[in-house]
Amino acid sequence: MSPISLWIEPAIIAVLFVWTAVLTYFTVKTYRLTRYKVGFGTEGKSFSHWSLVRFNPFSDTGGQHSFILTLLNAHQDGLIITSLHGRGVTRFYVKKVTGGQADQELSQEEKTALAQALKS
Repeated sequence: MSPISLWIEPAIIAVLFVWTAVLTYFTVKTYRLTRYKVGFGTEGKSFSHWSLVRFNPFSDTGGQHSFILTLLNAHQDGLIITSLHGRGVTRFYVKKVTGGQADQELSQEEKTALAQALKS
């Protein structure tokens, strides 16, 4: 074996270790910057209104595997999480709600989920 081949495997492991550490650092840093700040148990800051609507958005799949989860606080601020389950893929979308109004256009199912959460 040549001297270079003796160093290739440890070098690759070291690079992978450093790369994993860098990714972990930035993942944690991004999470801290973007997480939805709520104080559980604090009036007005915890999620006190919610709804769950299940539906089938595609005609070629059976069952109601897709869902919309709406979480709102006492000030009607929160988010709408939409999960669309297709034959080979599942996608998640999040929309912000402020004062009971969404920041983006809502589908009919999302409007139903928001209305149910506002009534709860």
